[in-house]
Amino acid sequence: MTIKLIAKCASSAVLLLLVLAAVSYGVARSGLEVLDQTARDALGGLYLRTDNGVLSYTRQGSALGPTIILVHGFSTPKFVWEQVTPQLVEAGYQVITYDHFGRGFSDRPAGPYNSWLYQSELSSLIHGLNLSTPLTLVGYSMGGANVVDYAASHPDQVNQLILIAPAGYMRPSEFASILITPLVGEWFTTVLGKQFAYNSIKAEVDAGRAPADMISKFEAQAIYDGYTSALLSTLRYFPMADLAHRYRKLATTDIPVTAIWGTEDKIVPYKGAAMMLQDLPRLELITIDGANHNMPFGEAELVTSALLSALHAER
Repeated sequence: MTIKLIAKCASSAVLLLLVLAAVSYGVARSGLEVLDQTARDALGGLYLRTDNGVLSYTRQGSALGPTIILVHGFSTPKFVWEQVTPQLVEAGYQVITYDHFGRGFSDRPAGPYNSWLYQSELSSLIHGLNLSTPLTLVGYSMGGANVVDYAASHPDQVNQLILIAPAGYMRPSEFASILITPLVGEWFTTVLGKQFAYNSIKAEVDAGRAPADMISKFEAQAIYDGYTSALLSTLRYFPMADLAHRYRKLATTDIPVTAIWGTEDKIVPYKGAAMMLQDLPRLELITIDGANHNMPFGEAELVTSALLSALHAER
């Protein structure tokens, strides 16, 4: 085979790959819907208008009880708390959950999805719902990093932090480095981004650890345009892998902090707890042997028990 023929075959292969990539991107984009007021009227639920867009939220329990805000993680919306919330309400707490911008039924602003945007969500929720402070923040995965970041900036508004498999001490993967590459990242997240979260939920459903309707609830919010672009923008602009400096800032406050972590967590590895303890020596660590990263919905009873234990310790 001559060099000219090899070059021609290579060019044809590259062209074919580009065509296939463009087609798969177009297919993934087709059928996406706009999340507007008409859609929300059909969906129902509670919504809060903020300077950055509309937040979808839930509010349960007595307004006279101590308030807890549950903050979900990177890709799975507020429904991850549905198995946890009832027992917290029964214990006398007012429980607030909300969808991050770009997830669930909250607006999909253009971004960037950075520390400022995530802090503004919480600030808007606290002030918009006229919540009395200080209050308790519970953060799962990226939500753990979010509440630490918020508490480090607003310590007077927080009386306790409870972190579930919190981000902040993760080594960036090579795949994540690929995702932040312009165009390449857009293709991967648009074509494959939804599958990442879907597979995680389905694994817990198939194992009988999570309710089957979690799959339909995930799909119901993923049909709206902007979900995968919000994930990509978060990867690019929110430093989930390294927030040690914010944990050290938190250590200068007197806010009690508890971390609940599973030993089999492959997404935010359990070994991060040791690094966190170095920066935040007063951290109380609750270990759940054998639990993976999906604890709030895959090990809901154990997580709820650990949450109540941490909450009662501060009452």
